[in-house]
Amino acid sequence: MLDAPRPPISVVVPTRDRPDALARCLEVVSAQLREDDELLVVDSASTDAETASVASAAGARVIRADRPGSSLARNLGWRSARHDLVAFTDDDVNVLPGWLDAIAHGLLRDDTWFVTGWIGVAPEQSHVPEPNPILLRPDPLVLDRSAVGALGATANCGFRREALEAVGGFDEHIGPGTWYAAGEDQELFDRLVAAGLVGFYDPAARVYHDQWRSRQDALRLHWRYGKGMGVRLALLRPLDRTRWRRVVREALWDDCAVGMWKALRAGFQTGVVFAVLRLAGTVVGYVVARAGVVPAGRRRSVTGGSVR
Repeated sequence: MLDAPRPPISVVVPTRDRPDALARCLEVVSAQLREDDELLVVDSASTDAETASVASAAGARVIRADRPGSSLARNLGWRSARHDLVAFTDDDVNVLPGWLDAIAHGLLRDDTWFVTGWIGVAPEQSHVPEPNPILLRPDPLVLDRSAVGALGATANCGFRREALEAVGGFDEHIGPGTWYAAGEDQELFDRLVAAGLVGFYDPAARVYHDQWRSRQDALRLHWRYGKGMGVRLALLRPLDRTRWRRVVREALWDDCAVGMWKALRAGFQTGVVFAVLRLAGTVVGYVVARAGVVPAGRRRSVTGGSVR
C-alpha cells in the first residue's frame, strides 16, 4: 500500500504533559509520513517546557492551546491543517505499519467521510486483564445509522475536512479536560451519521494503545467513560430517537449489566467494580446533561490557540 498513490494527509496528535510518550508516538508516526504529509502536535496547555521541544524535534508544527481539553485541541488541529484529509491519534498510541496509508485510502472510498480502525494491545502487555480502549473488529464495516457498537475512537481515526466542517467538529464541552471527561468521539460520530455522512471501519488501520494506567487510574477511567456515555445519550436522544434506543440498550444492558454478570461469574471483582462505575457514571452524566449543564446551543468555536 505504501507505493499506491494517495493525496497528502495531515496527522494531528493532541498531548498534555507527557513528553516521553509523545516522543515514542511521533517516532512511529513520522516513519509513515510522505513528503507532502503534515504532522501537527497540539500542546493542550502543558505545564512543562519539554512538550514543544519534543514535537519540534520530530518535525511537527506545534499549536499551543491556552486551556486544556482534548476536543479543543483536536479542533485547533484540524482547523489549522493544510490538507483536506486529516488523521488523528493520541500520544499513548503506537501506530502499526501501513496505518496512515490505510486511513488515507479509506477516505478515498466513494461516499466515505470518516474512517476508524483497529485498536489493540501490544503482545508484551497482553496480560492486562481488562485493557482500554480496544476495538478488535476483524472485518471491514460501513458506519452509518444502522451500525451497532462503538464506531471507533479518536486514538485511530481520520476525516475529510468537509465532514468536520459540516457538523462543527468536536464538542468542546465533552472529553478529557472537561467535567464530561469522555465520549467526545462517539458524540461526534453520532452527529456525522445523523447528518447522513457515512464512515468506514478498516481493520487494516491498526494501532496499539499503551496500557499505562494503574488500577486507581483505571477506576477513574471507567467512571469517566460512564459520564461520557451519559452526556452522549442526552445529546443523541433529540437527534436520533431510534439510534438512541439502540445505544441505551448497548450501554446499559450489553456493556454494564452483562459485563457485570460475566465478571461475577469469572470471579473478577475489579471487573464488577468497573461495570458499576460505568453504570453510575452513565446515570449521573445523563441526568446532569439533561438538566441543562450542557447548553442546548453548544459552542464549538476554537479560542486560545497559537501556532509555533
